[in-house]
Amino acid sequence: MTNATAFSTQIQVTVGELPRLIKDAAIAGRSLMIHGSPGLGKSAACAEAAEQLATGRKVVLLGQSTGSEEEFGLFDVRLSQCDPVDFGLPYADMETGIQRRLSPDWFPSTDRNDIPDHGILLLEEVVSATPAVQAAAYQLTFDKRNGDKEMKPGWSIVLTGNLMTDGGVVNKMPTPLANRLLHVYVVSSNDGWTQWAIDHDIEPVLIAFLRFRPELLNTFAKHVEKRSKDHAFATERSWHAVHDLIRANATVHPALIAGAVGNGPATEFNAFREIWQSMPNIDGILMDPSGAPVPEDTAVRYAVCTALAARATGANFDLICQYIERLPTTYTIMTIKDCAQRKEGEITSTRAFIKCASQYGEYLN
Repeated sequence: MTNATAFSTQIQVTVGELPRLIKDAAIAGRSLMIHGSPGLGKSAACAEAAEQLATGRKVVLLGQSTGSEEEFGLFDVRLSQCDPVDFGLPYADMETGIQRRLSPDWFPSTDRNDIPDHGILLLEEVVSATPAVQAAAYQLTFDKRNGDKEMKPGWSIVLTGNLMTDGGVVNKMPTPLANRLLHVYVVSSNDGWTQWAIDHDIEPVLIAFLRFRPELLNTFAKHVEKRSKDHAFATERSWHAVHDLIRANATVHPALIAGAVGNGPATEFNAFREIWQSMPNIDGILMDPSGAPVPEDTAVRYAVCTALAARATGANFDLICQYIERLPTTYTIMTIKDCAQRKEGEITSTRAFIKCASQYGEYLN
């Protein structure tokens, strides 16, 4: 886990749990503050929650909206780049002689017809903003107002920020602002990331490698502790970048992978890719699950099991079961869980899965 000791007295959540928490806070009409180190996927979780809350509507970003009922807004505002005046530029109302404020383009006020009636206002880098900007957010986060403008009732507010221990530009959050928010603390979790990766069709070789070397999923804490001068370090976000590189070019240059996750993790991952390419043939295993060779090497076992799960269907799951039952129980359970998650409706209704659920039920829950 990353910087878990920074909030060891708090309940910690994984990034995979964030969409549900964001939705629950939105339904309750409360602003949610997500604390966590860089690269965990806080912003991505907000985007995923927006897709779920949109219920079929198109999620639109700032500048893309037309105000259509078929749209759901996701407006991203970087508070670290704001000044207090960005919350409303003063101007003189010459007719009344009163000073008023212009509402910013990102605020979904009730008088805006060019903005959807529902959405998430995502205020990022909150604790990197100046104290004056954080103070400007008091009214916005609690009363859902900005000056004399009221926020549309279908909108919710989510805030994100890094930790004081992360080595970045971080200012202490004022207590009046902190007390207006619900606070959740997200940490790195290999199990949580694996579930997310399977759901989002991440390259199987990445899933297998990070199961084999879970400590390399997120090296940010060590990067800060050692005061490393290297720019690249491993996080959930940077491994996603590696996925994009592999999808774009299977023979991606090692320097680009190192540029995403750092030299150490990249070197180990590139070595693992060689194992992946030389592992037992998956088609051969499915043709003869009882006679196909069972690898002794731990890395190869992770590779084979992840590759089998990626190929699993309702039609071949019984063959996969025949093979993985020849492996130690840890690998058997891991593969069954992965298969069920990839093809839930198709596989969990098969006779082979029902048999496995009966045999390994205590491990599958």
